[in-house]
Amino acid sequence: MSGSEGRIRYYVSMLRRSIHVRYYMANLVGRMLPRHASGVIRGRLYRWAGFKIGEGSFLMGNLDLVSAVPGFYDKLVIGAGSVIADHVTINLDDKVTLGTNVAIAPHVLIYTGSHKIGPGSMRLGTVSCAPVTIEDGAWIRLGAIIVPGVTIGRGSIVATGAVVLKNVPPNTYVEGNPAVVIRPLGWGDR
Repeated sequence: MSGSEGRIRYYVSMLRRSIHVRYYMANLVGRMLPRHASGVIRGRLYRWAGFKIGEGSFLMGNLDLVSAVPGFYDKLVIGAGSVIADHVTINLDDKVTLGTNVAIAPHVLIYTGSHKIGPGSMRLGTVSCAPVTIEDGAWIRLGAIIVPGVTIGRGSIVATGAVVLKNVPPNTYVEGNPAVVIRPLGWGDR
């Protein structure tokens, strides 16, 4: 087998792993629903597709779920009572777990996959993956980016546009690029 045949087989294999019929069907039906008013129905559609979506979860728009790694449907867990806005992208190269009552604002990016740094001839090296966990009651605000391997602690808030490169302790407010702890949050903080 020549080098070009091997590359073609590799790309065909990647294409097969990235076609997720049940997910596409759920999104197709979800597009016909009115935005925001049909969040519970959309949660049920994703549950039908095979994702673990908790009761009472409210999905304001279709999720943009991406992965070319096996096990696509087993890698997303959304806890009961969580609210996810529209235009949210979640990479499922590894597991993403959202606890109960988590809030995700629009345009948030959650990624579990990246690439190791390769040699100078091709810096895009082999794929590396690590899970992301967002614990109960956390709020991820508009346009935040969560990278592979990060845990957002229970009751924490990630500020608008923050880039989270390391774990966030429970009940803290983080912001910036890279995100840093700005202050602890008490039980009654808003």
